[in-house]
Amino acid sequence: MKSQSYYVCAVLFLNTLAGSSVSGSNILFFHAVSTASHRTAIWPLAEKLADSGHNVTYIFPVERKMGSHPKIEELTPSKMVPLVAEFVDFDINMRLNDKVDEWAYAVFSRSLEFCEAFYDSPEIQEWLARPGLHYDLVMLDILSECAYGLVYKFKAKHILFFPTSSPPFLFDGIGIVPETSSIPDVSSLYKPSEMNFMARVQNTIMTILWRFGYLYFFKDVVPIIEEKLDITNFPAITEFEKNTSLVLVNHHFVEDYPRSLPPMVVPFSGIGCNSKNSKTETSPLPKDISSFIGNSEDVIYVSFGSAVVVSSMPISLREEFFEAFKALPKIKFLWRWTGDIPSETPKNAMLLPWFPQRQILTHPKIRGFVTQGGRPSTHEALCYAVPLITIPMFADQDFNANRLESIGAAIQIDIKNMSSALLKASIEELIQNQQRKSRMVELSNMFKDHPIDPLENVLYWVEYVLRYDTSLLKPLGINQTWYQRRLLDVYAFISIVLLGVTGFVMFITVFIAKFALRLISARLHKRVKKE
Repeated sequence: MKSQSYYVCAVLFLNTLAGSSVSGSNILFFHAVSTASHRTAIWPLAEKLADSGHNVTYIFPVERKMGSHPKIEELTPSKMVPLVAEFVDFDINMRLNDKVDEWAYAVFSRSLEFCEAFYDSPEIQEWLARPGLHYDLVMLDILSECAYGLVYKFKAKHILFFPTSSPPFLFDGIGIVPETSSIPDVSSLYKPSEMNFMARVQNTIMTILWRFGYLYFFKDVVPIIEEKLDITNFPAITEFEKNTSLVLVNHHFVEDYPRSLPPMVVPFSGIGCNSKNSKTETSPLPKDISSFIGNSEDVIYVSFGSAVVVSSMPISLREEFFEAFKALPKIKFLWRWTGDIPSETPKNAMLLPWFPQRQILTHPKIRGFVTQGGRPSTHEALCYAVPLITIPMFADQDFNANRLESIGAAIQIDIKNMSSALLKASIEELIQNQQRKSRMVELSNMFKDHPIDPLENVLYWVEYVLRYDTSLLKPLGINQTWYQRRLLDVYAFISIVLLGVTGFVMFITVFIAKFALRLISARLHKRVKKE
């Protein structure tokens, strides 16, 4: 620990020598289509920046907030709240009826509506009307292209941050080629071990389709920005992508895959592990939860995150969960449940709309975590070495679940095939198989083993952006077309040359063969005449 402290001090000292001080910079965080998990993922950085002397403004379109900070100004665009809530509350039946793609399409297609609602919100209009309003840096969440208008208005630098794995439409935007030959697309259900030829073909095509789909949906955001901010000749979205100063990705090789990323892409996974939340983590559980656990030796925590409306599941599916709980009477279950509490809830299960998740995952009696597989939840499980049962619902959750299962951190269950017997067997496997717990401890140690605290590291890079032009960090392919980056023009040229050479060789071969046949035929003809 001492060596790590020395390393942190050295980095901070070098920061001071590297350039002019950036303390007191005005920094804006912007979320568009977001769940509470998006805020949870990046909030420690906002707090750290505020504690470091920066002036932080935080725009989040959800009324229920996860924590606050006395030095951070928070704005909630009121007209965005009901629109975002409509998509944030994910109905489990969408997954059961194979309509997740329809849901995702609706989120993209209505992004323009979200954008208009943002600029039309009275809180935002009042904020934009403040005299002398200026920001040095704008931090943009995924699908926040609407806020490029703010980047342009303030003539600010901007950083993209992604609470999930690297989205497939990101790569071409910043000039890199996704590793489709070995790493599954985030929207794919494939595991690396299943990547045969046709899977690689599909994987490669999907990333290209994602890119063109992204450009299609967001091409019309430009007229909205021009209208709402009274701007003319607003640049194309692709120009803002090229001018991105830095990309922060919620990525770690344990939970994700080892990727070849350029210097401008900085992982920030794990910034909450060693944060100031230590007091919360070690504080006692609320009395009602503590009393419920009582003398039980084993506790299983069940939560499908802040976005999934678990009460929307069919009664038959709910009964499968309850039957599994009843079949394990010595285990206590804590289930984060939204909506009315069912009257038939088993005696060994407590259903509440909210639980102090960190405190539960650090509790000495916790034996497992049943989760949808979202990044913040899997992060916390890795932080505290809690074995997982993943039941993915949407977005990147299948991708995360596949990875965690493949490295021995989780048991994966398909919600459409869920049964009480399968859930019971999976829970018993978590509790009784000590190798699973040992493996999770090992992965947890790997996840938390950094040369410098992740929060300090990401703070360094954000302030680096404030100090310098980051064009030297960017891949040279940023100014190439999508087919040039993939060398498709080169392979096409080589193919044409090879076809040309092959065709020429075949032509010569046929010509020589025909000539030889004519000579042989003529000689045979002469011989026949002589005879």
